[in-house]
Amino acid sequence: MKKLLDKTIYRWVNFFCNNRHNLLFVYCIVLLFLLLGVMSDSGSSYVSYLLVYSGVFLLSYFLLDYLPDRAKPIPRKILTVISKLELMNTHKIFLGILLGVIGFILFHFVLLGGIPTIKALGSNDSFEIYSIRHSVTADSPSIINYLSSFILKGVIPFLLLYSFHKYGWKLFSVVFAVSLIYCISLVAKSYVVTSFIPLMIYALYMKHFFRFILFALIIFCGLNFLMFVANPSLRSGDANKRIVTEHVESKEQGLENSVSNLMHRTFYIPGKIVSGWFKAIPSQKPFLYGCGYRFIAPIKNCNYHEYSTELYPILYPEYSKLGYAGTVNVASFMYDYANFGWLGIIYSAIFLALIFLFVNSIFKGNNSIKLFMSIFYVLMLSSSSYLTLFFSGGWGLMIFLFLIFRKDFQSNYSNQNLGEVQ
Repeated sequence: MKKLLDKTIYRWVNFFCNNRHNLLFVYCIVLLFLLLGVMSDSGSSYVSYLLVYSGVFLLSYFLLDYLPDRAKPIPRKILTVISKLELMNTHKIFLGILLGVIGFILFHFVLLGGIPTIKALGSNDSFEIYSIRHSVTADSPSIINYLSSFILKGVIPFLLLYSFHKYGWKLFSVVFAVSLIYCISLVAKSYVVTSFIPLMIYALYMKHFFRFILFALIIFCGLNFLMFVANPSLRSGDANKRIVTEHVESKEQGLENSVSNLMHRTFYIPGKIVSGWFKAIPSQKPFLYGCGYRFIAPIKNCNYHEYSTELYPILYPEYSKLGYAGTVNVASFMYDYANFGWLGIIYSAIFLALIFLFVNSIFKGNNSIKLFMSIFYVLMLSSSSYLTLFFSGGWGLMIFLFLIFRKDFQSNYSNQNLGEVQ
């Protein structure tokens, strides 16, 4: 059986993970699900937008990829300088980052007046629990929210992967415990999943099956705990009679609904939201012509509009009437469409192709670690702006951390079939 797996499944897994176009393949899957979601919500009305975007993206990617080195959009001299970024005592840097993260977490809890999840656990009012979760960002200064986002989306995933790769169980367990506590403490279930994606994929790929199962069980228990916290109907009953839900959960059906909702959110909702943005723009909301970019609005002397927030009452009017405020984050190219229509669709595809090629160049010779570190961000392109992901979303920070600790990965990743490492 082991020989059969090595000759079939693992061979294909190794081929995929070590292929320099692995992120492109992942993004094509994202585009496919977006297309299916759009078609299921609005038929063929907006399919042409997605087909043109996909075509321009793939054409730009391959044309720019096969240009001679001297003609590529990323100058070789810049890559040479970046490749020489080496810091000798990475152990001290790692410990410094870890202590900094722990210090920030403690400060964040003090600023929030306690741990949000514990507050939510003491409430049996779903609207109050929603308010507690919303206050994590609403009641914190912007700088704290940015730092928290960097830590949750960039630093913690990197520290988990690096400590598992580099150190023994004692130090790794400290990183794992700190990361899990912080992710669970903010009530939102997404952090528990996204922060541990690189570690989970790495453990599975390295054939550490027992560790992978252990991590999966811990994450599974964490998610169910948060579901228990966020749904008072699973505990003593929901005191808020006004709440409207799409699915009525019971104690017996809670886990089933949780899995169903996760699949629904992953494979259908992103495409449905893309369809919703197309329906609302420009029929109900006008094109922004640059005022939808935070860095362009001051230059144009116009008010900055954040459609991910402004479209929430239009796409979810029943929740808006109940007093809920939220965001409808959408696929990366839709932010450019909201500004310049068809032109935005085209330049969004070209610009994202350049980002993919830049990432390929940074991780040249380390395609597997590139996949582990970047797959979450590529998947999130289904519901986030590429600019947000690259800057405040943690992708750029993850790349920078890789450059600092590059030598510690190269001994195991360069010119080596990781799937054969036991």
